Amino acid sequence: MLQTYQMLFEMMEKLGKKWAVPLLIFLLFYEQTTFSIIKKQLKMTSRVLSRKLKLLETLGLIEKAVVDSTGKAYYSLSDKGKKLSQMMLELGEAVRNFP
Repeated sequence: MLQTYQMLFEMMEKLGKKWAVPLLIFLLFYEQTTFSIIKKQLKMTSRVLSRKLKLLETLGLIEKAVVDSTGKAYYSLSDKGKKLSQMMLELGEAVRNFP
C-alpha cells in the first residue's frame, strides 16, 4: 500500500509542474493536434512546450504520431492520459461543487 502512495506522490509531483495539467486537459478536448496549435492556443513558448510534451510522453500520458509523407507530428492522449485527464476534470467538478 505504501508503494501505491509513493507512485501517486511521484505522479502528482510531476504533474504539479507548470503547464502539465492544462496541456493534458487541452489534449482531452482537442483529441489530436499539432505542436503549433497547442503553442498558439495555450500561449506557450516552443521551449517550454517541447519539454512538457517530452515529459508527458515519457510518463506514458501522451502519444506522438509522425506522418511519414509530411513529417508533421500530431499529439494525442494515450489511454492512460485520457483516464487521468477525466479524473482531473471530475476532481475539479467535485471541488467546484463542494459546499
